[in-house]
Amino acid sequence: MHNLNREDPGFYNLLALTRTTLDGPAPIAGLHGALMSQDVRSGAYTWVVEIPAGWRARVDARTASLEFFLFNGSLSLDDGTHAAEEVGATGYIHVPQLCGGGELHSRKGALALAFWNPNIPCFPFPYTRNRLIKPHNEPWVNSVPGAHGVVHKSLRKPDPVPHPSDEGFDGGPGGYLRFQFIEPGLVAPKEHVHHECFEEIILLQGDCFLINEGQMGIGSVVVHPQEFYHAPFATRSGALLLVHTDAPMGYPWPPRDYPEVEKLTGAYFDDARWDIPTEHVEWADHPLKALQDESATYQNWRKNGDSALWGDDDPGKKVPEMPGKQGTASKFRASWTRHECE
Repeated sequence: MHNLNREDPGFYNLLALTRTTLDGPAPIAGLHGALMSQDVRSGAYTWVVEIPAGWRARVDARTASLEFFLFNGSLSLDDGTHAAEEVGATGYIHVPQLCGGGELHSRKGALALAFWNPNIPCFPFPYTRNRLIKPHNEPWVNSVPGAHGVVHKSLRKPDPVPHPSDEGFDGGPGGYLRFQFIEPGLVAPKEHVHHECFEEIILLQGDCFLINEGQMGIGSVVVHPQEFYHAPFATRSGALLLVHTDAPMGYPWPPRDYPEVEKLTGAYFDDARWDIPTEHVEWADHPLKALQDESATYQNWRKNGDSALWGDDDPGKKVPEMPGKQGTASKFRASWTRHECE
């Protein structure tokens, strides 16, 4: 299910998308690739792009922030500061809006994700500035306060964490882009919802099973709009992910109990194969969908009024801190303007 609009949930494999010549802003225009998601209000996009060897492009960064994450190949940025630096696979380059721009160059060519964010809220220069990051040089940070098993390396910086022990999940004013790891055997047993942001998750290695969404393999993408209830999830071998949001997550997220999680995740662990790479399987085609559908406990839960798919479908205000309707973050971002970094 590949829904381009970020206000709709999606679950698909980016490696299976049909790639064509892209019609987008410079320097994306003319590259071969595919559109993954878009925010029609703010003009934000995510693409997978094929960058040819020897490619050069000038980025003035006047209208948007541009970020690249590499699956393979090489990419460099010549801005007078990073002229001799190059990133390879898993490398990240950020050219923030109104912070000087520069010339991009790919010596080897690359397969990359490109994130285009006009007027994204951010900290002022020099806190927000051009950056090249190699994740293997970055420290792991505990992602959830007081918990273990989920850690990340920040790519979009600054990425402040409000917890005194340098833990947290909010991200900066324009959200975050993180290289994240979930340990093998972890089960997140509750549903939750993000009131302030959309969430775009790309699986790089490993596996992740999401109830009601599907089984993620290499290249799988899941999109969770603002106010969309999602999870529980489990991973048997661990999951290395790229996680992208467009606003702070507002931790802690309101949790909700979900019926028979232990039964479903237990069946996933028992039946998952270890002799082949984990495959991308959408929920409609997953054998555990039938196991859930035949459960009277699950069917009763779906009928009892405590299982709305969207947080803004909560007439009884069971989540009293809910700040607004679906799309609030998108409307906020679309109303923003940026001024020159000084």
